[in-house]
Amino acid sequence: MSSKNFLDVDESIIEKSLLIQSNEEQEFEQFVSGFLNPNSGKLVKPAPGLCIKLLKTDKSKVFINLCHHADIPPPDDITKEELVEVFNSKDPEKFCIPLSIGIEHQETDKSNAQVNVYDVAVNSEFFKKCQNDDVFQTFIVCATIEGVAEKFKIDISAENPILLKNRKCMGSLQQHRIQQRPPRPSTFKKKPLIQELNSKTSLSQLDIHVKPEYRIYVQPEDNPKNIILDVWMPDVHSSQEIDLKCGEDCLLLTTNKQTKYELDIFLPYTINQKHVNVTFNTITKILSVMATIIPSN
Repeated sequence: MSSKNFLDVDESIIEKSLLIQSNEEQEFEQFVSGFLNPNSGKLVKPAPGLCIKLLKTDKSKVFINLCHHADIPPPDDITKEELVEVFNSKDPEKFCIPLSIGIEHQETDKSNAQVNVYDVAVNSEFFKKCQNDDVFQTFIVCATIEGVAEKFKIDISAENPILLKNRKCMGSLQQHRIQQRPPRPSTFKKKPLIQELNSKTSLSQLDIHVKPEYRIYVQPEDNPKNIILDVWMPDVHSSQEIDLKCGEDCLLLTTNKQTKYELDIFLPYTINQKHVNVTFNTITKILSVMATIIPSN
């Protein structure tokens, strides 16, 4: 087996974890009723946070302003380890994050081109938490991209988002109407702080391995030439933590950090071990493995 050191996420996991609050422009009757019924919501101006640059499948640029406001309900307070547990569970809807997605607007980028921009606001305290933790930041960036793609029915590539370092937002942030209703409760149950261990439990049994989320697809679909494997590992920070071994028809992936990921699978095709390309995106925490398929006789 050849050894590689490097691995991307089932996007439906993020999509199912969203609680999206619509902020589309209201019809005239709804607009008027907003003044007559103060309980219908209130307008707020979020603060800038992160500016995310993305490419659509047609290679055109779009930008997402990830902003924040204190009046947006916060999600349940969970730890990084608990967030990883949620994503590795069979029920990703356990943890919901309220997102306020504004209307689409156009702005001018640095090349003087008109680009579509989308504002997505989260709770201010939760945004601070995401700034201080790579796993939470990866999650909220992916959740934001999935939320915009779902609401506006646009095909955005979430594989290589660019977080602009010198810009907190593109253009001017729009006002959001925050609905005065409680967020959908999460069903995630915290583990007790103290767990009683059986005296027969060995240390090796406590060394738990987690199977990461992954997907396999081919290109092109009608006459496959390449097979691609995307593996999402939110608790991995660099490719140095990953050990990957590729056989002719199988793959073994392990990591050596606190969250020990392990993936041992057979591939549906025989691959050329000399033509394997591996990349790890430190923002999306996705490992992508592309290999050339050996034609069957």
